Amino acid sequence: MILYFIILSRITVHYVCPKCKNKFKAPIEAVLEFEQEDEWNGLPISTPPYIICSKCNFNKCVPIDYVSKRGYHHKYIEK
Repeated sequence: MILYFIILSRITVHYVCPKCKNKFKAPIEAVLEFEQEDEWNGLPISTPPYIICSKCNFNKCVPIDYVSKRGYHHKYIEK
């Protein structure tokens, strides 16, 4: 049996769930992976890398304050 380990950099991105207001951290490696998939799928640069909320399973949690590798500044403003 072969085991593969992913070494995380310990850098995180702060996220918020717009539905239940749960705040959490996501590893930068996961955020960059989602961002890469969005780019491959042709989504606009203004689309934030979404993550699923572990509390309510809402699938469009957004970064609170994050500058993407393509240079777009995603900033969550509570409504």
